[in-house]
Amino acid sequence: MPRLHASLLVLLLAALAATPAAAQVDRAAAFDKLFEQLDSERLNPATPEEGQADLARLRALVPPGDRRRELLYQSTECFQSPEDTRASLAFAQRGLAASRQLGDAEVEARFQLCEASLQSMLGDAQKGLALFTRGVEIARRSEHPALVGDALVLRGNMYSYLGRHAESLVDFMDAQRLYDGARQAERSEGNLQNIAIAYRRMGEYDKAREYLDRSRAIAQRHQDWGSLMVIALQTGFLHEDTGHPERALAYYDDALRIARQRLPVAEAAPVQMAIASAQAALGNAAQALEAVTAARAGFALIGDSSNEGMLDLLEGRARAIRGEADRALALLARAEATLQRDGNERYLEALYPVRAELHEKRGASAAALADYKRYLALREKRLAERSQQRALILREQSEASQRELESRRVAAEKSLREREAQAQAKARRWQRIALGLGVALIALLGLWIGRQITQARRLRVLALTDPLTGVANRRRIEVLGAQALADARADERPLSVIAFEIDGFEALREVHGQAAGDAVIARVAEACQHALRHADEIGRMGGERFLVLLPDSDIDSAGQIAERLRAEVESLRFDDLAPGLRVTISLGVAALAPGDEGLPRLLARADQALRKAQGAGRNCTRTT
Repeated sequence: MPRLHASLLVLLLAALAATPAAAQVDRAAAFDKLFEQLDSERLNPATPEEGQADLARLRALVPPGDRRRELLYQSTECFQSPEDTRASLAFAQRGLAASRQLGDAEVEARFQLCEASLQSMLGDAQKGLALFTRGVEIARRSEHPALVGDALVLRGNMYSYLGRHAESLVDFMDAQRLYDGARQAERSEGNLQNIAIAYRRMGEYDKAREYLDRSRAIAQRHQDWGSLMVIALQTGFLHEDTGHPERALAYYDDALRIARQRLPVAEAAPVQMAIASAQAALGNAAQALEAVTAARAGFALIGDSSNEGMLDLLEGRARAIRGEADRALALLARAEATLQRDGNERYLEALYPVRAELHEKRGASAAALADYKRYLALREKRLAERSQQRALILREQSEASQRELESRRVAAEKSLREREAQAQAKARRWQRIALGLGVALIALLGLWIGRQITQARRLRVLALTDPLTGVANRRRIEVLGAQALADARADERPLSVIAFEIDGFEALREVHGQAAGDAVIARVAEACQHALRHADEIGRMGGERFLVLLPDSDIDSAGQIAERLRAEVESLRFDDLAPGLRVTISLGVAALAPGDEGLPRLLARADQALRKAQGAGRNCTRTT
C-alpha cells in the first residue's frame, strides 16, 4: 500500500508539472494564429476601437518569457497610427536593436520597415527610401515570401511618392507574384490598389481604372473601410489628373465620410489635402484654405510632417487666388525648398506655374519667365520619363520571364539528374522519361525565345513615338495607317481618318514663345488621346499637325469623334502658360472609298477637308 500511494503521488506531481507546460504551448499556438490573422489582414476591424481590441488580445496571448513573440507583438504595435511620431520612431529603433540581438531576420525586418515608415512621416523621404530598401534585403534573408512582398509594397509606395513610378510598379508586381505564390489572397487583393495608383501616376488611366474597379469590388465585399477610403481618394485623383476637379470633389467627399465614420481621426488628413487641391483648381480659395487648415491639424495629431511641402503649395495657391501675393510667394518658396529636398519633381511641376503667374502680375517678368522655364523643363522631363518608364516596365517583365524560365530550367535539370541516377535499374523506361524532359526543356527555351522576340518588338514600338507628346510619330502612324487600310480592304470594313491642326499656332508661338508652343502641342495631344476609343490611333505628323486613324468607323461616326476631339481641345485651360489663352483645332474627315489607291490618296482627301474647315473660319469640322 505505501508503494501504491507513492506511485499515485508521483503521477499527481507529474500531471501538475505538465499542466503549465501544456498551457504555455496552447497559449503560443493561440498567439501564432491571431498574429497570422492580423498580419495577413484576415481580421479587418470595422472601427479603430475594434482594432485596438484585437491588439490587446494579441498582447494577452504573449507567453511569459517568450522574447521572440513579445517582439512580434511590439512590431505589430509599431505599425499602428502614431500619436507621437518621434516617440514611435524611438520605439521602432529600440525594437530593431533588440531583434538584431535576438538574431531573428523576420522580426528585424518588421522593425526596419516600421522605422522606415516613421522616418518618411517625419519628412525625410530619401532616408525613408534607403531604410525601406534595407528592409527588403533583411526580409529576403528571413525566407518569408509574404513579408518580402510587404517590404516591396512599402518601398514601392515610397518610389511612387518620389515620382519613380516604373520602379514602384516593378515592386508592386514582384510583390503580387510573391503573394500569389504564397497563396496570400488578402495581401494580393489589397495590393491591387497600389498597382492602380502606380498606373495612374504613370498616366496609364485606363489601366488605373481597371485595377481600382477590381479593388473596389473586393473592398466592398469585405467591408474594408480603409481600402474603400483609399479607392475613393484615388478615383478622385484620377478625375483631377484628367482635368475634372468638380468630379473629383464628389469622390473626395465620399472618402471624407468614410474616414470620419469608420477610421482614426488622422486618416481624414490626406482627404482634406485632396479637397484643398480640387477647390484650388476650381478657384474656391476659402474652401481650399479651410481644407488645408483641417489637413494640417490632422497630420499634427500624429506628428506627420511628410506633407508639409504639398500643404504649403496648396495654401500658396489659395492665397494667390485671394490676391495675397506676398503671403503666397513666401509659402511657395518654403514649399519649393521642401520639395527640392525630397526630390519631388511631380509637385514642383505644379508649383512653378502658380508662382510664375504671381510674378507676372507683379511685373517681375524675369522671375516669371524663369519659373515658366522650370515648369516646362520638368514637364518635358516627365514626358520623356514616361516613355523611359514604359521601357523599364517592359524590360523588367522580360527579365522576370527570364528568371522564371531559368528557375524552371534549373528545376528540370535537377529532376533529370535524379532520374538518370535511377536509370541503371530500368534503363529503357527512364531513357524515355529523360527524352521527354529534354523535349520539355527545349519547349521552355523556345517559349523564352518567343517572349524575347515579343519584348524586342515592343521596345521597337517605343522607339517610334513622338518625344514631345508621347503619341506615335509620323513614321509609326503611316505604318499603322497602311496596315489599317490593308485590313479594312481585306475584311471589307469601313475606315476613316481625321487630319487636324492647331489653329493659329504660328502666331501663338511668336507671341508666347517656343516653350509655350511645345506645351500646347503636348496638352492637345494628351487630351485627344484620352478622348479616343481603345482601337483608335493618333500620331503627330510634324509641327502642330496630327493624324487620327479610326478603324471600323464610317464617315458619320468619324465626324462625331472629330467633334468630340474639337470640343475636348476647346475646353482645355492654358492660364498657367498665359492668362486667357485658349486653343482650338480645325479638323478634316475622310472615309476610305473604292477609288483610294492607297493611304496617300485617303490622307489627301482628309487634307482637303481640313483646308475647308480652316477656310470656314477654323474651330470646326468638315468631311469629304
